[in-house]
Amino acid sequence: MKTLRILLVDDHAGFINAAMRHLRKLEWVDVVGSANNGIQAIAQCEALRPDVVLMDLAMPEMGGLQATRLIKAQDSPPFVVIASHFDDSEHREHAARAGADAFVSKLSYIHDVLELLERLGADGAPAVLAPAPAGSAG
Repeated sequence: MKTLRILLVDDHAGFINAAMRHLRKLEWVDVVGSANNGIQAIAQCEALRPDVVLMDLAMPEMGGLQATRLIKAQDSPPFVVIASHFDDSEHREHAARAGADAFVSKLSYIHDVLELLERLGADGAPAVLAPAPAGSAG
């Protein structure tokens, strides 16, 4: 399994700490850094060149959607996963339009993120999740 370099982005320190506790148990995951807003996330992506960014949607100063747009404009951008408590077709569609590769609900964060990371680490193939259920209006 390929080692994945991960950047965690969330304005809630408790959430980052909980995610780190789970991710550090995986020998094929390397959490290379964290940021608590989109501005820091962009700088960290440029400096650390992670394979995957786990990005909160709503943060102060710059939210996850704007940060995702700017990160995806970088050379060789990372795989970006938007994570939010706001799990509905509208938020998923906004994330997809911003360039996010996947969207996970914070209610099932660890389960969904681990499944995505396992697919990425196994073969490096894109593991894009549908931005919204078919036929839904956004």
